[in-house]
Amino acid sequence: MSKAKLSDYSQERLKHVSSYVVKREFAYLSVVCNYALGKKYLNENPVKGIKKIKLPEKLPLFFSETDFQILLNATNSKDLRDLFVFGINTGLREMELITLRWSQIDFMNRLVILDNRHHLTKSKKIRNVPLNLKALQVVTERQINKGSDFIFTYNNEPIKQHFISHKFKKIIIKAGLNPKLNVHSLRHSFASWLIQSGVSIYSIRKLLGHSDLRITSIYSHLRSEDLMDSVNKLNN
Repeated sequence: MSKAKLSDYSQERLKHVSSYVVKREFAYLSVVCNYALGKKYLNENPVKGIKKIKLPEKLPLFFSETDFQILLNATNSKDLRDLFVFGINTGLREMELITLRWSQIDFMNRLVILDNRHHLTKSKKIRNVPLNLKALQVVTERQINKGSDFIFTYNNEPIKQHFISHKFKKIIIKAGLNPKLNVHSLRHSFASWLIQSGVSIYSIRKLLGHSDLRITSIYSHLRSEDLMDSVNKLNN
């Protein structure tokens, strides 16, 4: 099939299904074509070079402060409550949280040091995240009874990603919260609460470790006061 025909098919398909469906279909097709390419059934992958389907921008799902408190109230394990509180106050990614070690905490300067030694950050760049009082309280209390190199454990055992995802989903359902909320929503909440508090998008980008400001700018929709101030200047 030619690239022109695939492009025409893409446009026709978009009239009947969502862009998410079409993007997924083309991803599957590309995998099949790559397989055929490896077997020498094709000379090239016709999907490559097709204009990528643009997905509609969606605001990340995040907790309100009330909903986060409901989540904590529904969480029986202190190990998990500590992880949730620390996560929402630092914006660390799920794997950054569950692989975090004591050697990465600088108590004197109140910093988390993500140095790529134990877990590669998504950007592969070193970043430091300041600890606010709530996050500092979590690690200070956990340090008293630490029995592992890992800061966050469950019953003194390291936490696996599939385990925390499963546990989180069960707690969300138990609490009667939006079932689409997940562990990554803690990171979204961190950024969303900051932008609503007036923190600049540039500072949030550094805290989240985004390589591109465009990734962080999705949160800017949550703050309209700056735009209102701008248009109000025309009244002067």
